[in-house]
Amino acid sequence: MSILKCDNLIMQFGGLTAVNHFSFEIKAGAIKGLIGPNGAGKTTVFNMITGNYKPTSGRVLFFNEEITGLKPHKIVSRGMARTFQNIRLFTNLSVLENVMVGFHHKIKYKLYETVLRLPRFGAEEEKMRQMCISLLDRVGLKDKINLKANELPYGEQRKVEIARALATGPKLLLLDEPAAGMNPQETTDLMYFISEIRDKFDLTVLLIEHDMKFVMGLCENVTVLDHGEKIAEGKPADVQKDKRVITAYLGESYA
Repeated sequence: MSILKCDNLIMQFGGLTAVNHFSFEIKAGAIKGLIGPNGAGKTTVFNMITGNYKPTSGRVLFFNEEITGLKPHKIVSRGMARTFQNIRLFTNLSVLENVMVGFHHKIKYKLYETVLRLPRFGAEEEKMRQMCISLLDRVGLKDKINLKANELPYGEQRKVEIARALATGPKLLLLDEPAAGMNPQETTDLMYFISEIRDKFDLTVLLIEHDMKFVMGLCENVTVLDHGEKIAEGKPADVQKDKRVITAYLGESYA
């Protein structure tokens, strides 16, 4: 079953066409890569899927329901979450507090109950706290819950960001260059981490990444963009040998 389908997406900024007639789909439970040279339109595709951009034309279907142009918080509530290329943690908050942010769209108390510290506020906060501790335990970060986010190594900060996305309860997780800035060991650890959370949380994963070793070792299927257009799609080993892909990355002489 396809969990996500993009149908003939076009994104124009003035006279510039950033994405042109882009279509693809993701099967439930897959780990899929979206790759391409710098400026190929990958993040623009992410932004259309997650509601940060409204496509000029085309459709985005999530569980066979159209979500094209919905606001990001509406899309999150339907079961989709994302991370960004630059880590966006609250650096002066603890690991636990950062992950609790992801649960807040599920809270049931009202603003006045927060101000007056009424019983439902306390009960909901404690419930949320325990759920976050359980989540951090499942992703191997329970022993870090009281540390400030900026006290963690870079690789663990990325894991906290992913844990915060998991706190929203997604079925589809979008990762924008998750391995950016990591050393080889951190990259390898992250590869296993993503594979593990896919299985533990019954996720489908779509990721953008420039580290080809990371993509080829993790993704089961890859779509390649160049100048906003899809030029190849298939298993990583097949895509890696595609002449159009080699040309896009290395130039005609290498192809």
